[in-house]
Amino acid sequence: MATNLTDAITITRSKIYKGACRLVYADPTMYTSFPGRLESVMQPGTPADAGATAYELAHGLYDVESTNEDGVALRRVAELSDGIPIDQRSFALDEGEPEDWDMEAEFTLMNTSLEMLQIAWELGTLTAQAADATHVAAHKLSIGAPKSFTERMAFLVQEDPKTTKLRCFAFRIAKPQVDSELNIQKTDASGLPLTLKLSADPAITDDDPFGCIFEED
Repeated sequence: MATNLTDAITITRSKIYKGACRLVYADPTMYTSFPGRLESVMQPGTPADAGATAYELAHGLYDVESTNEDGVALRRVAELSDGIPIDQRSFALDEGEPEDWDMEAEFTLMNTSLEMLQIAWELGTLTAQAADATHVAAHKLSIGAPKSFTERMAFLVQEDPKTTKLRCFAFRIAKPQVDSELNIQKTDASGLPLTLKLSADPAITDDDPFGCIFEED
């Protein structure tokens, strides 16, 4: 029998997960079906298919590339009910039961290319401008005021550096919460703090309306 709490706990390497995380987003016009297997997001380091390329993303998925050293924070929150007040006792029945759930991912983008700003800030059309006798070649990104947010699937893929096994958080609906600031500085990189709202798909009646987690054995 254990004599104290630490005697009753066995920690093994397989229960501790660490490693770099890749944030991946879907082009909603190209990647339209929620994945049923890990390989539908990314091939593992040692693919089961001998003809597959290790760590290759599925068609229609794109890497956000770099975030800052704080990585990605995933948050899950339950909105609790007020319960049912009763006269006989000074408490409410079913108080604290979840009525709704919210999830979000928070990170700081270090990749602040025009293509990434277009997605993060829900900006408009990106067009190339050719050079001529009086102008240099450039790109122009429109800053508009859209009436809705673009819904797309999003994935967080983490590799354990010791085992090379992958864990993938897959979310059905991700929308940027455009309440962020681009830190334009003289010497440091211009980071873009961003929060993705991760929503449950109301059309899904199974037990995974938000998505799922794949973990390589």
